Amino acid sequence: MWRLLLAMMVLGSAHALTAQNEAPKEKPSFQPAETVSVTDIPVLSPCVAIGTVVLDALITEAGEVQKVEVRRDIACLTQLAVHAVEDWKFSPATLAGKAMASRMPVAVTFRPASPFADPVPLPALIPQSEAAIQAEFQPAEVIHAEFPKYTVTTFAAGAAVLEVTVSEKGEAGEAKVLRDLPPFTEEAKAVVGEWRFMAATFNGRPVQSKMVLAFVSPPPVSMSSVSHGSSGNCSHARGR
Repeated sequence: MWRLLLAMMVLGSAHALTAQNEAPKEKPSFQPAETVSVTDIPVLSPCVAIGTVVLDALITEAGEVQKVEVRRDIACLTQLAVHAVEDWKFSPATLAGKAMASRMPVAVTFRPASPFADPVPLPALIPQSEAAIQAEFQPAEVIHAEFPKYTVTTFAAGAAVLEVTVSEKGEAGEAKVLRDLPPFTEEAKAVVGEWRFMAATFNGRPVQSKMVLAFVSPPPVSMSSVSHGSSGNCSHARGR
């Protein structure tokens, strides 16, 4: 009998030791897509609308832009942003080291030609496609945007473009300069901390992600012709 008890004790100890030595299985690591290169976003006359257009660029496993979906729309500005993003270059997202398709959110803020313009509310969110809703990765979303501050004597036309790291808590982190437009680039970086985001998720779990923020400075125009989200030749911003 004592031999049987000894054997059971040894067997139990072996099972306990094996369980202790087995490392807990980690969830596959997800790495978001990153931006490789961007182009300018020109503002074409007579469009003098201001505000923030938000897009989702669908990035393939090869890092190519398959499609650009509009999430927040401002008439006559949206297509300027879409056409530019279609030519941008990205590296794909990865899951456990394997490339996968994902979405890269891009917020393009068309700033007023005058520093005295009032902030413009974000246009309403456009509902996602069914495919986007069912995707494992849900990109971060902008919930509050701010114009960079600048003096009345400061001038440069074109786009300053940043890639911002958005934490699992929806907070803006490191801002990498993708396209420099002195002196607006530093002003754009300074205002990023005032933006607010909803964090990205992977299978419902908050994850760190990337978002592109572009700040477009138009040539100077008469402020009497500027409206919030529209111009005399554009319809008002569309929502849901």
